[in-house]
Amino acid sequence: MADNLNIMDAGKLVACCVALAFSVCSASFAQEAEQVEATRRVWGLIPVVRNNPCTERYRQLAVSPPLQGTSHGDEGYPWRVLYGYCVAQNGRLTLHQDWVVSYFDATAQGDAQGGEGVSIGTDIGFQWRHKQGASLTPYYELGGGIQYAAGTAFPAHGSRWMFTVNIGVGVLVPLTPTLQFNTAIRYLHISNARLFPDNAGYDAFHMVIGVRW
Repeated sequence: MADNLNIMDAGKLVACCVALAFSVCSASFAQEAEQVEATRRVWGLIPVVRNNPCTERYRQLAVSPPLQGTSHGDEGYPWRVLYGYCVAQNGRLTLHQDWVVSYFDATAQGDAQGGEGVSIGTDIGFQWRHKQGASLTPYYELGGGIQYAAGTAFPAHGSRWMFTVNIGVGVLVPLTPTLQFNTAIRYLHISNARLFPDNAGYDAFHMVIGVRW
């Protein structure tokens, strides 16, 4: 139980750090007063997270294969494996975190050489669920995160540190009293947000297939 609590505390800290990173990057193009205000608002999220503990301490494991998309560097799309859990909760609104490992097998395009690559990162997002039913529970999600790309494939014409943005809709289907089947369609964008001269990335629809317990 203590290990689970430590994992949850670490997740909350990572969630706040990711949010702070987004604030700093987006505010770098603004005036100094706007930077201070943006940072203050992000730090203000910390007590909100701490004061809304999860009433459902679930875990989630899923795979996320690509369906269709557009690549802006090497021609190819990553498969993703996600391990996630609840960070904070208020009624049917959940702050959810995923740890992500993705595998990218790219075909050469133009002067991009292609090759294999592995990325690791984390996504933070909000999930809003309809009232849970006997057969299924629909939900909507919106989030983003960061990832680090290793290897030679995905960073072609870009950077190793990338940002992710995703939006999706899914359903939870009860299998047992403590186990749910989870599936979703998610739109995923990955790029470095033009923080560097080269901004390779991709936009694609992914399917999410997994279980929640």
